[in-house]
Amino acid sequence: MAANQRHARECSHLPRAGWSDWELAMSPVPLGFEPRGPNQGLIRSGIRNALSLQFGIYEWRAKGTFSHQPNHVVYLGSTCRTKPGTLRQRILEYCTSGSHKSVFINDALGKGYELWVRVKIVEGSRKNAEDMENALLARYDYAWNKRINGQIRYILP
Repeated sequence: MAANQRHARECSHLPRAGWSDWELAMSPVPLGFEPRGPNQGLIRSGIRNALSLQFGIYEWRAKGTFSHQPNHVVYLGSTCRTKPGTLRQRILEYCTSGSHKSVFINDALGKGYELWVRVKIVEGSRKNAEDMENALLARYDYAWNKRINGQIRYILP
């Protein structure tokens, strides 16, 4: 599919097949959560046990807590990139330090958004996870992804 035919992921429906349920991972308000760091929102303690120790891909969704805020899928990642690990390790990295998306995560939390995550386990090697990630990035433009998209979009009001 050509780059100009890609769809903005926040406006697109992705089939549920193979994906986990969405899990609340981070919140701007304390409801049984623990601090991520000074002025960086909170992480849901139970997220550590909700995630797989397998390889795969994951999506992040920013869910507005106020009526005027959208509910958008904003990022796609995998266990095969430059910092490999299991799904649990990768997601917890985002939850604790923000990984390479800390500016976006902290901005979303600061604006009152909750951050939800879902995963899709990929059988076989990390290469299979990379292939699945690349296929989705070729089809959808995720606002917080730079690779293949070329430009990050700030879409959270």
